[in-house]
Amino acid sequence: MTSTAVRRLIAVCSLVGVSALLVVAGAGSASADTPEPRPGNGAASWEPKPDIDVLNAWLYLGGVPLLVFVVITLLFVAPALARGEDLSLDALEPENQWLGGPRKAAGELAAPDSEDSKAGGAGGSW
Repeated sequence: MTSTAVRRLIAVCSLVGVSALLVVAGAGSASADTPEPRPGNGAASWEPKPDIDVLNAWLYLGGVPLLVFVVITLLFVAPALARGEDLSLDALEPENQWLGGPRKAAGELAAPDSEDSKAGGAGGSW
């Protein structure tokens, strides 16, 4: 019992230690340099932002999410199509679903017509 608790404590401490190490190691690359003075005006500033084309903005903001939607839909639908399942809207009607086996007629489970009859639903005897 004690060794299990010690192992769990070591595992949690090592996980926390590795997480802290990754955070500290990643923080160095996130820092920015001080802007250098630009020739001509002497004021320190970063490079001007590049102009973004409207077409590029539409592609990034609309095209990428649409592409992700299409890929997820294909990943969901492709196995059903490979199995040959019918994905049309009329295939979703309850009559076309096979929930309890093939149906013979509307009155498949007829009521028992005598004491010895096996027709009907569940039954029991004491």
